[in-house]
Amino acid sequence: MNSKRWWALAVFLVLLVVWAISSTKLESEKAQGNSTLLGYINGTDTLANATEVYREGSGQALALLKLEGVIMENSTDNPTLSSGYNHQVFLKQLENAFSRHDIKGIVLQVNSPGGGVYESDEIYNRIMELKAKYKKPLVVYMSQEAASGGYYVSMAADKIYANRNTLTGSIGVIIRTYNYQELADKIGVKDVTFKSGEQKDLLNPMRPVNEQEKAIMQSLVNESYGYFVDIVAKGRNMDRNQVLQLADGRIYSGTQAKNLGLVDYVGNLDQAIQGAADLTNTNNPKILLFKNPGPNFWSWFKSMRAPAFDLLGLRQQMEQELGPMLMYIAN
Repeated sequence: MNSKRWWALAVFLVLLVVWAISSTKLESEKAQGNSTLLGYINGTDTLANATEVYREGSGQALALLKLEGVIMENSTDNPTLSSGYNHQVFLKQLENAFSRHDIKGIVLQVNSPGGGVYESDEIYNRIMELKAKYKKPLVVYMSQEAASGGYYVSMAADKIYANRNTLTGSIGVIIRTYNYQELADKIGVKDVTFKSGEQKDLLNPMRPVNEQEKAIMQSLVNESYGYFVDIVAKGRNMDRNQVLQLADGRIYSGTQAKNLGLVDYVGNLDQAIQGAADLTNTNNPKILLFKNPGPNFWSWFKSMRAPAFDLLGLRQQMEQELGPMLMYIAN
């Protein structure tokens, strides 16, 4: 047997061993019922309840939650196609943090360029509902960026802290689609569409966008923009016309945002935690971090054992990326 065959055999044996170990690991995790992977299998509860002590303290507890990444509901369960943010888990984390009797207040660290209009609004409304129900304060700390939908969500806070170099603002709405007509004409692809009404194939990428379609889409953008402006005016206690002057889509640094009244303080995470402690009259609080479900090796390896190309997952991802969608996101 030559050296190439030996190498091929060795690689095969290694992969076989890893496959066997992963199978054993997966079965073990199913039986134990406490792993991250099992949380993916059984739903959001296991993942949303995962906490660790971020900082020890002799006082009452505060929760630290992290909102990171693009705020969108993933359309695929394939971890190789996922953006990392889990919308349902985050909503459940909020509910758990507010409902726990040992937690007196919440610090939300936001690091997001924004995301879907629907998801951003859902988070904002959920926080407002939970604050009213449990009478607990929420303080936002903006880290690298809290733009557009990330800023929208922050309007539910009692106090907002930002780093001086935080990128925030981007108050506005965007919707983007693609048109393939010229490319289709060049390669000889023709669109055949049967529809029940004139606008049923709105923004069909195989033909030019007409003026009526533009008006329809702009009306949706304007409506969502109006909601955004109203949320900022309420959250920052500002006159609506004042917000309109700032809400042209531009981003601001943390320092600029402070000077414009878009955030309360320029500081760091520790100062935001102290701000939450002050609001709850808590000395030396214990900080409980709600852990985000990150990439999991066993989930990744399991996906590698699936068909080499997840056509359904890829199709779902393409539809999500290429289809028209209203977004509160920094461009």
